[in-house]
Amino acid sequence: MTPSHTFRTYRAGDEVELARLEALVEPTPWTAGDFLDVPKNGWSCEVMVDNDDTIQAWAVVMPVLDEAELLTIGVRPDDQGKGYGRAMLNHMLICMQNDNCTRCHLEVRESNVRAIRLYESSDFARVGLRKNYYRTAEGREHAVLMTREFGG
Repeated sequence: MTPSHTFRTYRAGDEVELARLEALVEPTPWTAGDFLDVPKNGWSCEVMVDNDDTIQAWAVVMPVLDEAELLTIGVRPDDQGKGYGRAMLNHMLICMQNDNCTRCHLEVRESNVRAIRLYESSDFARVGLRKNYYRTAEGREHAVLMTREFGG
């Protein structure tokens, strides 16, 4: 990530671009309506943008008491492999810690080995398996449940 990239909070109008990008990287993408509901639900959405305010990466977190769940995270397809996913994840983890979260939960497709490696290298541990959770073109796929504890 270069210094020309910054993080900012989701703002009205981002939902169309976020839904478009999400559809490029997720088999079951969030819709513009889903992103529009984020602030209404009390969730947080952060985006990483370049100097032209072009969204490079995004993430949505749902706070639950003193814990949080990472609901979605993604990187623009032409920017994948540049460390933006790690930068976005690290930014969200810092935000969670600043909000006094004690742990973060997430679920990831079992076939998404790249994401699982990213999470494991960011101190997430596998804590379970949700069988046949995700839809696929061929049927269903398991979700790997992962948690990261924040030191207290």
